[in-house]
Parts: sequence; structure tokens; C-alpha cells
Amino acid sequence: MPNNCILCNNSSVFPLEFIKKYKKLGNRSYFRCPECDLIFVPKECHLSHTEEEARYNLHHNTISNEGYVNNFNEIISLVRQYCPDINSVLDYGCGPGPVLAELLKRNGFECDVYDPIFFPDFPAHSYDLVISTEVFEHFRDVRTELETVISLIRPGGFLVIMTMLHDPISNFEEWWYHSDPTHICFFSLKTFEWISGKYGIKIIYTNLKNIIILKLG
Repeated sequence: MPNNCILCNNSSVFPLEFIKKYKKLGNRSYFRCPECDLIFVPKECHLSHTEEEARYNLHHNTISNEGYVNNFNEIISLVRQYCPDINSVLDYGCGPGPVLAELLKRNGFECDVYDPIFFPDFPAHSYDLVISTEVFEHFRDVRTELETVISLIRPGGFLVIMTMLHDPISNFEEWWYHSDPTHICFFSLKTFEWISGKYGIKIIYTNLKNIIILKLG
């Protein structure tokens, strides 16, 4: 059992007890923090880095995938509405095919990409906006990686995150989102409220499902 929460370091994390119906996950365990409400999979249950990369290489999301593109167009629309005066954007965790970056460029934004596996050259400067879609649920060292993301945002800049929130889920056991063995961190609105208070970033929008926008400073 983990000694502490991997985000807020609270020492009162507790296991989620249920019979796992997703047999492919093996003996995977889940722990929940009563302080920041993060649900996480302990490191002994993580895939190896090689196994994780192999699963990512199975993804074939391209700009010709209409549903995939529509999700990103929704994000771009929200950026225009809630994130004024944006000149520079970073797609953090863009994956092997940076579709979002291409769509942002087509919409007039300057956009760089970073991915620890596929585009590993770490950015040399900060940005007005960092967008991270379907990435936070993969964080192994969530606090360190979150702080890395925040360090890439200029004062007054914005962070847009897409990850499924567990707030609306009445039965975590039945939730499809944790059936992917690369998904090891699960956030709620309370989690992002804790992050907001800890790091001085303000929540300015959420759809209470899978998108949240924060402003730094």
C-alpha cells in the first residue's frame, strides 16, 4: 500500500475495494486520497515503459478522423472564448501524430509540440497557453509532472486539460476509463480545486466532464 498520496502527500490514502471485472488489468490496485480526491494506481502496478510505448504505437488517430478532430475543434473554440491574447501555444503530450497542433496552426496559432516519447526535445521557453489532452491520466509522478507543465506557462497564461473526471461516476468499478492499463491517475473537480489552491492558478472553466481551463497568476 502506498504511504502517501502521490499528488498532495496526504498519509490517509485508502484502497478502493472491488472485484475487478477487467481481467486484462491483472492484480491492479487503486487508491483514493481523502484530501485532494485523486485516485491513482500504485507504481508496482504500472506497465513498463516499453509496454506503455507499445500501446501508444497502436493509436492511429489522424486528422482524417472526424470524431477525433471534432473533440479538438471544441477545445479550440473554448480557447478562443476563455483564453484571450494568445500568441504562443504548446501541445504537451501530443503523441505520435500531433493533430491538435496542426489544427491550431490552421486556426492561426503558433504551436510547438512536446511528447516525452515521440517529440522528446524539451521546450526552451514558456508559453501563453499549454494544452494537454488525454495526458494527465498517464502521469506516473503526477506532482513532478504537473509542476513541469506549470513551469512552461507564462504569468497570466493558461492551461487547458482534457481528462475524464471521476465526479460524475457513481460506480468506479464499472467506469470504462480505467480499463486502459496506461491510465493510472484519475482526477475530480475537487482535485483541480486542490491544485488551484496549491499553485495559485484559477479555474475559469470546466464542463464538469472532461475539460478544465486554468489561468496562472
